[in-house]
Amino acid sequence: MQHALYRAAKAEPGRRFHVLGDKVHRRDVLRRAWAMVRRNNGAPGIDATTLTQVEEYGIDRLLDELAAEIKEGRWRPLPARRVFMPETRLVCGAETAVDPFRP
Repeated sequence: MQHALYRAAKAEPGRRFHVLGDKVHRRDVLRRAWAMVRRNNGAPGIDATTLTQVEEYGIDRLLDELAAEIKEGRWRPLPARRVFMPETRLVCGAETAVDPFRP
């Protein structure tokens, strides 16, 4: 799906994608997003939840609950934790362990 959206955006630079929310709760999208967070070894966000804690809770359980919240319109993102990066002298936002793939 990501590649198809990429191609469509490149083919029509002015195109707007208004109806993506209905695709975010799909199991394959959430599973891929989790794999990307895990591969990146994401740091805890403002909720201080680690990847290990998420895995102990159960990835499938979390993704099922997340999909239901997104589908029903109940999901709301938490604020990003601000992190100062001394090597670049920039402030970045660290999202919670499950927020990067939420709409």
